Amino acid sequence: MYYVIMTSHDIRRNLATEQYLLNQRTFDEPLILFYIQKPCVIVGRNQNVRAEVDLSYANEHQITVTRRLSGGGAVYDDLGNLSFSFVVNADHESFGDFKLFTQPIIDALHKLVATGAQISGRNDLLIDGKKFSGNAMYTKNKKMYSHGTLMLNVDLDEVSRVLTVSEKKLASKGTKSVRSRVTNLKPYLAKEYQGISTEAFRDYLLLHLFNAETMESIQTQEYHLTLEDEQAIDQLVADIYGNDAWIFGEEPNYTIKREEKFKGGLIEANISVEKGRIIAITIYGDYFSQKDTKELSDLLVGCNYEQEAIEQALADITIGQYFNNVSKTEFIQLLVD
Repeated sequence: MYYVIMTSHDIRRNLATEQYLLNQRTFDEPLILFYIQKPCVIVGRNQNVRAEVDLSYANEHQITVTRRLSGGGAVYDDLGNLSFSFVVNADHESFGDFKLFTQPIIDALHKLVATGAQISGRNDLLIDGKKFSGNAMYTKNKKMYSHGTLMLNVDLDEVSRVLTVSEKKLASKGTKSVRSRVTNLKPYLAKEYQGISTEAFRDYLLLHLFNAETMESIQTQEYHLTLEDEQAIDQLVADIYGNDAWIFGEEPNYTIKREEKFKGGLIEANISVEKGRIIAITIYGDYFSQKDTKELSDLLVGCNYEQEAIEQALADITIGQYFNNVSKTEFIQLLVD
């Protein structure tokens, strides 16, 4: 296994680095990335930014907002959060198997005496019934990454101030607010680790993953970005993660909005219908997908807005590639019921 410690505290650059290493560099073993960033909100690939984030508050308090390539829900990070990412060769069975990548993290936390930490639900890590880590996946060209957050000592008040979560999503988790369902790891660590910094926490996890005693002993496994790497990453920041067109997208005026929480996640469909035909449709949500759901939108534009016509348009589609753990029947009923 190889590792990269990102020195940037800008989420846009860190996500660009992750994407670059996935697409442009090949390693003969898995790669683990660690990164820490200043206050920011990262929305999932398929989410509606304006529905998930209080943009006025984010702008006023200099909280960076960007969009990632992977699905899942919006998260708030600051310097009290540690993000990690496993970059590996993909296979069909590993997509959606979060336990495969998070179990080593859980094992390390147990050694810090956070013995209540556990994997729960689709993609969350919990302790004392509260979430301290959200995870997401992205796959392309037979490679994938599984990345997640670890809330060590995050400003939890900011989480509830800047994130605006769907009532259906909160209801599905049996809680009444964003703040009530998240927690930091720090209170659950052994006494000797109570003052641990985010950087020291990162190094501890890294040594656990490598089964090593000192950072010096694993230096040969560290990958250092080259000047060529840095220049390509700068371009990705400009083209994608710092680009409003990517972050916000273009949104036509919609006449119909459908939203439902499924086993595979929340799906929101905004549909514009004219003379009985779909003229625009945008699909949002915190679901995970192997393929871009815009492909479904393109198939449905021009289709009669009725169940039979939509079924015919999607007849040859394997819906699980677009919505993990959601059936075609569930998706169609969402659109037309």
